[in-house]
Amino acid sequence: MKNYRISLKPVYSRLAESLPPGLTLPGEISSFSWHQAETYQALQDPNIDVVFNTAMTGDGKSLAAYLSVMTKRTYTLAMYPTNELARDQEKQVQGYKNIFKPKKDPQIRRLTAAILEKEIATGKLSSKRDGIEDFASNYEILLTNPDIFHYIHNFYYLRGKIDNPDRLFRRIDENYKLFIYDEFHVFSSPQIASVINTILLMKHTGNPNKKFLFLSATPNELLKSYFQKAGIEPKIINPVDVGAYKFESDFKNDGWRQISQPINLYFPSEIEPNLSSSYKWIEENAETVILKFFQENPDSKGAIILNSIAAVKKLLPKLKAIFEPRWKVRENTGLTGETEKSQSVASADLLLGTSTIDVGVDFRINFLVFEAADAGNFIQRFGRLGRHKGFETYQAYALIPNFLVGRLFTDKSHLLEDGESYNRIQFNDAIRSSWVFKNDFAYYPKRWGGIQSYYIYKMLSTDHMKDIYPNIDKKFGTSIQRALDIQLEHIKAQYYRCKGEKKDKIIEEARSFRGSSQLDCAIYDLTNPDEPEAERFKMYNLPGILSNFIFELWDKDSFIAKAEKAGVVTTRFDKALCYLKLKDYREVREDWHFYYPGNLRELAKSGKVQILPDKQRELQGLEICQRHGYGINQISDAVSGRKLVCLISDRDGNYLRAKLGLPMHFQAYPLTNEPEDRSPRYTITFGQDALLLETLTWHWKPKDDEGWIC
Repeated sequence: MKNYRISLKPVYSRLAESLPPGLTLPGEISSFSWHQAETYQALQDPNIDVVFNTAMTGDGKSLAAYLSVMTKRTYTLAMYPTNELARDQEKQVQGYKNIFKPKKDPQIRRLTAAILEKEIATGKLSSKRDGIEDFASNYEILLTNPDIFHYIHNFYYLRGKIDNPDRLFRRIDENYKLFIYDEFHVFSSPQIASVINTILLMKHTGNPNKKFLFLSATPNELLKSYFQKAGIEPKIINPVDVGAYKFESDFKNDGWRQISQPINLYFPSEIEPNLSSSYKWIEENAETVILKFFQENPDSKGAIILNSIAAVKKLLPKLKAIFEPRWKVRENTGLTGETEKSQSVASADLLLGTSTIDVGVDFRINFLVFEAADAGNFIQRFGRLGRHKGFETYQAYALIPNFLVGRLFTDKSHLLEDGESYNRIQFNDAIRSSWVFKNDFAYYPKRWGGIQSYYIYKMLSTDHMKDIYPNIDKKFGTSIQRALDIQLEHIKAQYYRCKGEKKDKIIEEARSFRGSSQLDCAIYDLTNPDEPEAERFKMYNLPGILSNFIFELWDKDSFIAKAEKAGVVTTRFDKALCYLKLKDYREVREDWHFYYPGNLRELAKSGKVQILPDKQRELQGLEICQRHGYGINQISDAVSGRKLVCLISDRDGNYLRAKLGLPMHFQAYPLTNEPEDRSPRYTITFGQDALLLETLTWHWKPKDDEGWIC
């Protein structure tokens, strides 16, 4: 089958004509880009609250972000969507500190839920609240995730009525001046609602001179629009708009620095739009394409970035058998232990990974094979390649479905021509134009984000808060109603209706950042014989386990006892759906579906988010139907006994994905009320995805149904 090939031109970033007033750079910083100078100046401007830097991947957005803390002692709290990226950036920031040698010696610390839990388990901290207070008081640079930041500003981690509502977020907001959201484009509208709620809360309760910096090569237009509705006009720093990139070397590159090398990019044309095609292509081409490249370029470093953890796990031993001992093959996925994760990027000659490494992590490679879920994901993953000099050639294979390759090369529009050369702007535009649309769930902030808003408003209405911040509830209420186009009185009625019907789980889902982990299982992973014992204890979602793993059921007491013996902090396993031993990976995905022993037609007809089981309405729980698998009956019992926030649709899952542009990893699964049905026509979604789907399908409900949330 044909491989289409194009070449990508190198990218050069325009240097700043002069340094901003008052800024001095150490000699190790040999070049300083236009966008870095603009970002630094915007963060010093008292009239600017929010800054978006949309410079290309590899153009030094991180340096622009940390200049203020290195030169002006601007206490900084930075948020990263993955722990792997936070770990990578911790090293980067330490590197800046070594170069700038700031007089005040700012202390750097990473803050994650796992770190807090470990500190509590070892007796160093008494609670997460105390840990967050301690970290905020002692570290000038705090690297965390937006989840923790969200929960701090939504009054989690407090001791009920014992603590004042502002005890925790006030400490954070007073200590830090700059708040960085890195790679925020990976998030969707629920997280946008959180950001708007959080920033408006901060603006009305703290120092108005706080700065918020969003770093993303593929920015989110929805986020920008909600800021504008809130009366906040972001400062957009986009090098593309001002011609600050060029793509040809004229041998007189004074005033420019190269940020990306020329790349040969191949598009295999035979990749079918299914879950196994990319895996099969790699398996079939491991020697003729991948190994051959390494043999011809023996000093190469490469990466394979896939959508499926199971695909990575199954490929790992096969590629090791081909490449080792000459070249080291390593993995980095959500199921990889911390020891392997921390070492894999630096030690691997060929790194296999998933989304843990595609967002922002900077590794030195000249060979890349990758899948992509959407246009932004494609641009992000492809951006891992060509960032570093030192290789003779740079080569990539994009494993995208054949119909997308057709749109790029064979449709009448001919967005790309086989064998031609393109600059990065032309290429990115072609990718965005060819891709099927991905729904941005633009109505979610208004429909469900208002639940967060109302809860914050309710907490601000307490006597303590109004005494410290006069009229704070009215100020926040006015701002958030304008920003999200909501009426808090209407949200209040819906909120208490849910409370009255004992559907607090729906409220909690709406108040969450990424959604709850309703179907997460505790696992003891036996698939990697070299993994340290303590790192075998993990959490993973049930649907992924059913599809891809051979497993055995384990009882909770035995699991916890073995984990404690290995020195593992076990609190994160308390709410696990069930406890399993993962023994191996399936070569072929297992066919399974959810089963509901009741009237699905009526549940789907309502178009409402449900809680199953619901004893008040005599609604039963869900079960699992699977052809094979030890312990499936016990897992079904666990599922049927757990209260799950869900939405049931009478549309087929494939129809919903195609019609509504649902993201690849959207939690939509087949559902039937006929146990032997192998082609279920109903679809069920869970948690935050249920809320998201409801915003798209609510208009399918009968017109006389005025119900909204419950």
